[in-house]
Amino acid sequence: MYPEALKVAKRITFSTVKAAFGLTAENNIGSIFYTAMQAVPAFLPSVLKKKKIPCLIPHAIDQDPHFRVSRDVIPKLGYDKPASIQCRFLPGLAGMETDGKMSSSVEQTAIFMTDDPKTVRNKIMKHAFSGGQATVEEHRQKGGNPDIDIAYQWLTFFEEDDQKLKKIYQDYKKGILLSGEIKQLLVDKLNPLLKTHQENRLKAVKNVDKFVLKV
Repeated sequence: MYPEALKVAKRITFSTVKAAFGLTAENNIGSIFYTAMQAVPAFLPSVLKKKKIPCLIPHAIDQDPHFRVSRDVIPKLGYDKPASIQCRFLPGLAGMETDGKMSSSVEQTAIFMTDDPKTVRNKIMKHAFSGGQATVEEHRQKGGNPDIDIAYQWLTFFEEDDQKLKKIYQDYKKGILLSGEIKQLLVDKLNPLLKTHQENRLKAVKNVDKFVLKV
């Protein structure tokens, strides 16, 4: 990647980096060079295969400045301009206002790919921010707020049936569905996905050496 990053770096001025990322003369040179490294995966397959290969970059909003700069520079190297599509952050269990995006540094508010079913359930039931009311009676009367409820927000990532998702939204807002029930829906959705991933992960162990560079 490094030789290709140097080619990118030659075509990005310090003024562009400062304008895109809010850097100043006091930032270290690694910060200034970083976006050149970020750009390389968007055209590295083209370099390796020695032909133009289209690239689509799914990313969250924090990566947008890097790829705006990349889209300007990569065509100057003779490769196609990469396409960019923005995705939403998966929030931490405590919510975007508290956690921001989910981070492994706060264990109780993150679901790990290696978590067992009991751990997943405990984390969601105890730590997932609820949009429900203080009591069952009040919730039945006033309904919940799915727009801030983390269990519902996570379901928008993992529930592929739009009609089912719409019904969950409406039932929760009307108070038909309780906070504990919507959390359980998320648990039931996540655990089978994690089980499949963990089984495949074990099968992949025997192939790890094929992807390790040995010198």
